[in-house]
Amino acid sequence: MRHADTNLSLAMMDRDRRRILMVAFLGLFLSGYNNFIAAIALLDMKAQLGLTSASVGVMLASVFVGMFIGGLAFGHLADRWGRRPSVIAAMACIALFAILSGLAASAWQVILLRLLMGVGIGAGYPIGATYVADISPSATRGANMTLAFCGWGFGALACGVVGWWCTALFPAALAWRVMLASGSLPALAALVLIVRCRLPESHAWKHSQALEKLPYRALISTDHRRRTAAAILPWFLMDLPVYGVGLLIPTLLLQRHVGGAHTAIVTTVALGVFTLVGFGLAFISIDRLGRRRLQIIGFVLMAVLFILLAVAGQKMNSWLLVAVFALMQVCINAGPNTTTWIVAAEVFPTRLRARGQGSATAFSRMGAACGAFGLPIIDAHAGAFAVFAIVGGASMVAALITWRYLPETARLELTH
Repeated sequence: MRHADTNLSLAMMDRDRRRILMVAFLGLFLSGYNNFIAAIALLDMKAQLGLTSASVGVMLASVFVGMFIGGLAFGHLADRWGRRPSVIAAMACIALFAILSGLAASAWQVILLRLLMGVGIGAGYPIGATYVADISPSATRGANMTLAFCGWGFGALACGVVGWWCTALFPAALAWRVMLASGSLPALAALVLIVRCRLPESHAWKHSQALEKLPYRALISTDHRRRTAAAILPWFLMDLPVYGVGLLIPTLLLQRHVGGAHTAIVTTVALGVFTLVGFGLAFISIDRLGRRRLQIIGFVLMAVLFILLAVAGQKMNSWLLVAVFALMQVCINAGPNTTTWIVAAEVFPTRLRARGQGSATAFSRMGAACGAFGLPIIDAHAGAFAVFAIVGGASMVAALITWRYLPETARLELTH
């Protein structure tokens, strides 16, 4: 009888672990979806709202400002309140402001509402990462966290499908509104899952509450400052190209005459498939090769590809350019786009984990905001290939920082 009870308990633990993975997956799906759906919606919004290059940059960057706030605030709350109540608050925030952004009457309303939505999206990073890290066995923690982070890639892919569908079915004045509001649906699904399945709190977090509290300033103490630097700086530099160049891809494809708007969207969807290829490679190798090695290799390959585009991009035909973008998606997501999210939760003890990951999330959003706001302006004045030179250099610097500061966390037991 006791053996049967033990098996039932283990089955419940596995079931709860799968549900926690699904909630974290949806949180990252919302990030990939809501960030990149804006790039597609812009194809209609520019004319409808009379957007200038500067206002486009502000709109794309606004969600990252919100994510900066959400990463810091909810990192603190997830360590103080627990993972479960924090993720409920984050999903409710996303659902509300995504719906309202689809009802906005002006560009500045869109900017404000997407900033507020970004608070919830930014919260999903530290909560999802720490929730999954807390409940995962050390031998498979990397694979579990990669599965959760795959949500980002599926979100980026899904936004292309939804964007194509909306532009095909709705007039331009309505299509962009449906695109922005549709970002509420995964958040509502996550809320239903959490409430109906009575998702449990992390046992690691519960255990850590009996230990001495660690203040926020512990992140820059002698014990943790090298780890904090290793978590923050490479992620900041990685998000410059991921969002700055990623959000420009539909525009770059139009500039190179890869068909019209519909072709640009379909090509963006196809590139999303290569994002998933990168996640698949990370899933099968991250616990075997380790986080540090994958991150260094990914950054170096990114640097090589961006420098190639800066030097020879003008001479490439349109479809060769698309092929380079596809290879870049594989390198980014098999390496630093996945590993930076994972190690930011692994290098800190449970008592500090959400705040450490949230701080890394917040500063990475500064990189995303710089890329989303600054790189379109550089593209407009100096051309796309000046953009590629900048992000290529940033990728090489990130590889060097990883090599110098990042400890290997694969298969290590996490501390409380």
